[in-house]
Amino acid sequence: MTSRQRVPGVRLLWPMAALLSLAGVVLLALGAVGTSGRASSDLVGVVRGQEVAVPEEGMSVWSRSPQTRAEAVCTVDDTVLLRPVEDFTVRVSGEDFHEVARTGPELGGSTGPLVCDTEDAVFAGPYAPATAPTGLRGGTGLTLGLVLLPLGLVCAALALLVRRGPATAEAGPDPSTYTLDPRSAPPRTPAKDAPSGPRYDLPPPS
Repeated sequence: MTSRQRVPGVRLLWPMAALLSLAGVVLLALGAVGTSGRASSDLVGVVRGQEVAVPEEGMSVWSRSPQTRAEAVCTVDDTVLLRPVEDFTVRVSGEDFHEVARTGPELGGSTGPLVCDTEDAVFAGPYAPATAPTGLRGGTGLTLGLVLLPLGLVCAALALLVRRGPATAEAGPDPSTYTLDPRSAPPRTPAKDAPSGPRYDLPPPS
């Protein structure tokens, strides 16, 4: 007789596989949607004093030179734009552009002349944070999804292997413990060719 021995915790493999796989798919979808839905990096060259329309989400000023970010100060309608504390770069048509300045929330939806105190060419373009989504709707979601989904698949594979594992033999009773039923024992018969001799179970002669 054979039976399958259950491995401790095997019942948890299927729920873990389902949860990890589902979480991985959801995170991958969020990361992909966030990446595809980011603002396009269309840049428009502007000259000093040219009027620009600032979108509601904001606007950034870009330049091909990273030195422009460290030196230039830009204004829109005499309001000084915020300067990035670190280099923020986007690639457009195979060429890198560096963020020089960005508008604050008070300039959203407004118009005014853009002035930058630099001789380098500058471009008005999308708000820099909108070009690179972060968190679960960006690189973090993609990374976590690529980790959790394979883990879920591994748990599912382990559950299948445990379920299809070889059957283990069930130990039977010990043969040494068997006893013969006296009622089923065959009757004892004397041997036909047994030698004859004196019988010691008879009383002595008188």
